[in-house]
Amino acid sequence: MTTYMAFSPWLAEQRFVAFDTETTGLWAASNRIVEIAGVAFRPGSDQTESFQELVNPGTPIPDEVVGIHGITDDMVADADSVGPVLARFFEFCGDEAILIAHNAPFDISFVAWELLRAELPAPTNAILDSRPMAAAGLPGLPSYSLESLAMHLELIERQEHRALSDAELVRGVFFGAAPSFLDCANRTDFFERFRPLTFADSRPEEVALPAEFADLGRAINESRMVEIEYTKAGAEPHVRRITPLRIHGHNGNIYVNAFCRLANDERTFRLDRIRRVRLID
Repeated sequence: MTTYMAFSPWLAEQRFVAFDTETTGLWAASNRIVEIAGVAFRPGSDQTESFQELVNPGTPIPDEVVGIHGITDDMVADADSVGPVLARFFEFCGDEAILIAHNAPFDISFVAWELLRAELPAPTNAILDSRPMAAAGLPGLPSYSLESLAMHLELIERQEHRALSDAELVRGVFFGAAPSFLDCANRTDFFERFRPLTFADSRPEEVALPAEFADLGRAINESRMVEIEYTKAGAEPHVRRITPLRIHGHNGNIYVNAFCRLANDERTFRLDRIRRVRLID
């Protein structure tokens, strides 16, 4: 796939890691990673290295999500929690690797949240989104989903939706898009053409609680439960008991991550929908 392409010397020797995650849902603030995989390669070589590990998310995997990626609670029961797995993944990547993911902000947000939960620093690797790379190198296609691109490039007949196989597809899309960046002479040229992202950019925003929600802050600091009256659009207010874990901002809103007693799981609550807070002794 690679040897006939006239990559610039810098690009031919640069280490890339195409990666993918599988998760318990779509919202990184509440959902968790259940699998992460990466394929390391240098564009001037046919040699690759692979990393793949399941992750125990500490919460049940919803049936509708199992139907997509096929990862069950039994499969992850003996897997490590996300902290040790991410530590091994980034050791595999190395500090100088450029990471690539398809629809990268999704995977980046999940990794950034899991790093926060595991109290790990955000690695400094630059991350590229293979979707705009494909749009530049393969213009005029009706769809730029990973499955559509992989089928167009004759890499697969059907997507498996597992992290390692999807990471392999991301690598394939990279080479399919190569005509748009073969001439990049150095890292600066490459990043001027495709804006890199970082995990630090997707870390949850630190925000200050309004004074009227001081009890939420106290509950976090003291690991205490609170009772809240919560309302969603078009629904009547209802009472829940939660143990707040952290506060973060996103797109101008403030959110509370908490263990919800009703759901028996971690949930996210928008602060402007909390009408009342009462500390529980």
